[in-house]
Amino acid sequence: MEEQWYSNKDLFEQITAIQNDFKDLRVEMKETRAIIRQYNGLREELGQVKKDIADMQSKNKGKKMLSEAIRLWGGWLFAFITVVLMLVEKII
Repeated sequence: MEEQWYSNKDLFEQITAIQNDFKDLRVEMKETRAIIRQYNGLREELGQVKKDIADMQSKNKGKKMLSEAIRLWGGWLFAFITVVLMLVEKII
């Protein structure tokens, strides 16, 4: 008769240790999934913040362009209105 490599007690202890390892692995996998969900949420938030910043920068750029246009063309507009008023006064 061949000799057994492991006794029944050794096999039972090894199976129990493997089961405990699997339980620990399941717990770690749950924690990993929770961390991944949290990371994905932060990534989405970061994307929204970037979009909001880009919107604010666009608005500021538009305001700056408008004020620049008013500064550049305001004198011409004032001169045109003055000329029109002077012509209207001469006609009346």
